[in-house]
Amino acid sequence: MKSNKEIIKDFLLEIGAEELPSNYIGQVLLQLRSSVEEALNNSRLSFNRVNVFGTPNRLVIYVEGLPLRQGLQREKIIGPAKEIAFDKDGEPTEACLGFLKSKGAKLKDIAVETTSRGEYVFIERAKQSSATKSVLIDLLPAVIASVRFPKLMRWHAKDVRFARPIRWLLALFDSEVVNFRLGSLAASNLTRVPRYSNPSMGIIKITSINDYFNKLEKYKVLLNQEIRKRRVAAILKDLASDLGAANNFNEELIETVTYLVESPFGFVGKFKKEYLHLPVKVLEGSMAKNQRIFLLKDKKGKALAYFVAIINGRHKNIDGIRSTYEAILDAKLKDSIFFLKEDLKIKLEKRVEALKGVVFQAKLGTMYDRVMRIQKLSLDIVNSFEFPDRRSVQEKTQRAAVLSKADLVTQMVKEFPDLQGIIGKEYAKRDGEDKEVYDAIYEHYLPRAVADPLPSTYTSSILAIADKIDSIVGFFAIGSIPTGSEDPYGIRRASLGLLKILLEKRYPISLSDLIEWTFGRYGNTIACNRHLVKSQIIAFQKERLKNILLDRKFRDDIITAVLESGLNRLDDLYKKLSDLSSIAKSKHFLEAAKVIERTSNILKIEKTLKEGIGRVRVEHLKEPLEKELWEIYEKNEGKIERAVTEGDYIGATKIYAEAFFKPLHVFFEKVLVNVNDDALRRNRLALLKAIHDIYVERIADLSKVKIQ
Repeated sequence: MKSNKEIIKDFLLEIGAEELPSNYIGQVLLQLRSSVEEALNNSRLSFNRVNVFGTPNRLVIYVEGLPLRQGLQREKIIGPAKEIAFDKDGEPTEACLGFLKSKGAKLKDIAVETTSRGEYVFIERAKQSSATKSVLIDLLPAVIASVRFPKLMRWHAKDVRFARPIRWLLALFDSEVVNFRLGSLAASNLTRVPRYSNPSMGIIKITSINDYFNKLEKYKVLLNQEIRKRRVAAILKDLASDLGAANNFNEELIETVTYLVESPFGFVGKFKKEYLHLPVKVLEGSMAKNQRIFLLKDKKGKALAYFVAIINGRHKNIDGIRSTYEAILDAKLKDSIFFLKEDLKIKLEKRVEALKGVVFQAKLGTMYDRVMRIQKLSLDIVNSFEFPDRRSVQEKTQRAAVLSKADLVTQMVKEFPDLQGIIGKEYAKRDGEDKEVYDAIYEHYLPRAVADPLPSTYTSSILAIADKIDSIVGFFAIGSIPTGSEDPYGIRRASLGLLKILLEKRYPISLSDLIEWTFGRYGNTIACNRHLVKSQIIAFQKERLKNILLDRKFRDDIITAVLESGLNRLDDLYKKLSDLSSIAKSKHFLEAAKVIERTSNILKIEKTLKEGIGRVRVEHLKEPLEKELWEIYEKNEGKIERAVTEGDYIGATKIYAEAFFKPLHVFFEKVLVNVNDDALRRNRLALLKAIHDIYVERIADLSKVKIQ
């Protein structure tokens, strides 16, 4: 027979609530898993695995492999100082005896330990081990209370806040009820049947964890959200295949629907063909926003007059449900047709003036102000480097910039805000604008998400860069900098988009210049310490850029080394990373890294000087070796500069290593840098700084590289 400590059981908690918002559930499940794992670890309870499941009415925690009791652990309790605990004869004092009595210990249990504050007495003993069930009773209310939602509610349980009222709690340790309380609610072994099976969600008794899963299966509940999501996708694929439609559906909508149902069931509905005159994105937007249904399209992406709806559970009256969906959709699409006809009565260019009445941000002006800045910024960017058909791109970019936000005052975008840019493109196309212009109206928002493509043309890309840098600089300037999980103005997304465009397109555009141009276009609109704000923006971009580069499999230490030398042109930075990565194991790279490491270490002394090091003064070069080292510097400075200018970072590294590795080693062996003569000491540091900076300031700080 196994001892208690070897026996393990599973635990299950079901939080039953009124329908939770679908966009809350995924994040809440991540929080619950993290909170439970942390709580169990802190409570000395080992476990095999924590599973979390979520449906509209249930949040479930299923912990596999919990022991019957807490794990053994010893605790050290510090008492009084030794000189207080014992008198001069070594006898325990009242302070010592009082300490022992309060801890239920004896004199023989005492030991003495030397700490940073002196010698102290202490006792060490095993911590009390509690039954797992009693530990769970204490920790579960705190776990539930730790969940954070965008919005919380209070109901009859006055001291409990949750996204929606909690109606029941089921908690089982194998087959035993874990009797904890949450406000006025008491945990039990009772759950409720799904709403599609019984509108009042009748109560059923659960005898064990296995019984729980079996009964949910009996009622066709797919508790695991990943299995449910695959079922939704399979239903969509099968129904689309029956009609010869394409199998490409909105992944975000699939995710949303997954958390709207416990037992997915799908059916096909129809709508009037006259609505096919609406843009595909409008049809999809209306269906997704109002009914969470999916438009069917042919293989070329053209809309078909059919949709698929996913509902919760199989119902007897599917025809009646289908008719209701079709009637609601008809009313919504009738509105969209009306919006389209009304919008098309006014050309986009005639709407630009109306942007004066749309606030971008109270401190940053109107959307009209923003459009004018973006137009001028686009011109700054176009004029900053050479490319084919500059005049044509200049004209198209200026036109696209003026029209870029005009769709914000259309009825269609007011109804479907997610379609901004998409509607602008559609209306500009119908107005007869140039293809590059109407494509740029949509593409300047790209990339919005990780999987999004980048803008496809110079016109689109330049407009996208201007749009994103305008937001970034503006919000940093007024102090609205993303912190933690808060990013109300989408600055992280704008930053990632900007960096990806500059990195992928390899445009020779200076990030520093972009920031300065943007400050110039804001003019007196914003008052701030521009130098400080600029440094904050660049530091923020470095963090985002590092993650992008890590995803591209560059070494962390090489990325850090290159970024230490500054963040300016991303095309240049990418070339540095590629070149240095390709020679990271070569002799020249390792020798150059050693030079940088040794000069970096000695230059740390610079901080102890009352004044800066200054420039090398030839008249203060005394030793033949330091004169020789200066001559080597003068001889190779121009060569390294030329290699850097030509973007030949492999060549520059080779020149640097061959020039300085051996002479510097000899110099350090024979010449003392930290001499008493202040002028001589300062000059030798200046020489080493010149050698250090000629590589570090132009290429990378190789002292950050881990030699492998």
